[in-house]
Amino acid sequence: MSYVYLILSVFTFASSSIFGKIFNRRNEGKRDSGTFYNFFLLISVFSGWCVLYAIDYSFDASVLWYSALFGICYTVTNIGSINALKHGPVALTASLVGLSLILTTVWGFFFWDAEISTPVILGLVLVVCSIILCLYSKEKEKKAISLKWLFYVSIAFFGNAGSSIIQRTQQIKYGGQHGNMLMMFATGFSAMMYLFIYLRSNRCDSKVMLKSSWWLPILAGVFNIALNALVMLMALTDLSPSFVYPTVSVGGLAVVAVFSLFVFKEKMHFRQWIGIGIGAVAVVLLSI
Repeated sequence: MSYVYLILSVFTFASSSIFGKIFNRRNEGKRDSGTFYNFFLLISVFSGWCVLYAIDYSFDASVLWYSALFGICYTVTNIGSINALKHGPVALTASLVGLSLILTTVWGFFFWDAEISTPVILGLVLVVCSIILCLYSKEKEKKAISLKWLFYVSIAFFGNAGSSIIQRTQQIKYGGQHGNMLMMFATGFSAMMYLFIYLRSNRCDSKVMLKSSWWLPILAGVFNIALNALVMLMALTDLSPSFVYPTVSVGGLAVVAVFSLFVFKEKMHFRQWIGIGIGAVAVVLLSI
């Protein structure tokens, strides 16, 4: 059963990027489509964390500061991700956002007394190589990236790293306690921020998107919660975390790459595909 959880985790991990790309294609040209998507995504995610928090209730007022900071980073990540998926290939976007692990790793060296090992050093070097290859472009060749994509993927990159750093710092300080509380209030803060953004946006196309695509962000949120539930279930099995997390990350990236190539028919330079592959290896090394 543990490997069933693992396989399901791979597909739920990949679902976020895939649903976002499908939504953008279905609503190309619609005004503030990204704001609409993230607003309903956050409602779905927050609802799921409310359920998980009710199952494992705990409270410490000092954790609310971490929740607020996480909520800000999470909002920034979602803004960057949905817009990056609109302006660039899904495989390239997912790969670059996933490589934000490099910032979390470096942060750990300075603030968490993380061990500097040979695999980690090699992983960091490969991350740099992967980023260089993924961002490869040449004037005479058709570019798979644009300045808009680069801007938004950078926002998602740093936002995702910030979220990971805040979550890990809170868990270290509180001995692994109040994780569900952190996430419930964090996604609640993020949902409130997105409610404000959504109300100030141009909502003239909202009715059209609501009729045709409301289920995509909702389903993405459900799969997001399902991933967290599956990870908790795998923690109760004999699967090692050093095996689970790299497998989920790399497996999810592989699923996204298949969709990018065969479903979305996205064109990228061969060097960029190599960069994605190197990035997958780097994720494994940094997770050891």
